[in-house]
Amino acid sequence: MLRATSGLGSFQDSKSVSPEKSKIVMLARTDLFAECLAQAIGSRFQDQDVVRLSDADSLLDGNLVNVSLVMLYRVPATTFPSTIRMIHEFHPKAAVGLLVENAEGLDASVAHLVEEGMIHGVLPLNLHLDVCLTAIDLLMKGGEHFPAALLRRLAPKNPGERDFSGPNETASENGNPERSKGLGQVVLTTREIQILDLICMGTQNKIIADRLGLSENTVKVHVRNIYKKMNVRNRTEAASRYFRSDEGLGPSRTPPPTRWRN
Repeated sequence: MLRATSGLGSFQDSKSVSPEKSKIVMLARTDLFAECLAQAIGSRFQDQDVVRLSDADSLLDGNLVNVSLVMLYRVPATTFPSTIRMIHEFHPKAAVGLLVENAEGLDASVAHLVEEGMIHGVLPLNLHLDVCLTAIDLLMKGGEHFPAALLRRLAPKNPGERDFSGPNETASENGNPERSKGLGQVVLTTREIQILDLICMGTQNKIIADRLGLSENTVKVHVRNIYKKMNVRNRTEAASRYFRSDEGLGPSRTPPPTRWRN
């Protein structure tokens, strides 16, 4: 049965989980990898209770509160979409992360959920443990982590295919080149520079959207485009490349907060 950081089953059987404490939930089939990762997460994030579940219905337990992150591993494809909807309905403040064997071979329905912002991070199983734990920390702080292969797959094939521009946005990719800035061989638009500056300060997507007068979905699309153009996988790599660049991208370049560093 379920125990915090040690067992599996129904949440109500756990006696060692504090209602007041924030929780990382691992919804996973039982195997050695899931057990080892749960222990590693528990050791790294000692201010959190790690709750391991094998049954998605346990997410409905009224005693399961203060969930900061739900990590999914080997969830059956037939129930995956309903599980994601359940998480967002009953734990709306929780970030959602997905552990996968191969990001390039991700099922189309799962990729669609990523594109809709229902999944905040995809972590391949071949990640180094330190990188995996850093990515989990990033998700709990409102960030996102996606492999470059997945970002390439999600990116629109043609710039004119879909319009994500908000009312205050200028599509400078097709406009005056003076409105865009360079990062080595990378060309970012003025809007992307604004978002990258805020990313490097550790600003969450919701706050970026608020500050720039955009929808959160528009900000997420810009973030994905920034990752693709810079050939990076996450905020940490984007910030690292940004501050190593010889090209000036903005008026100020303050080092990123420690929390974004690996």
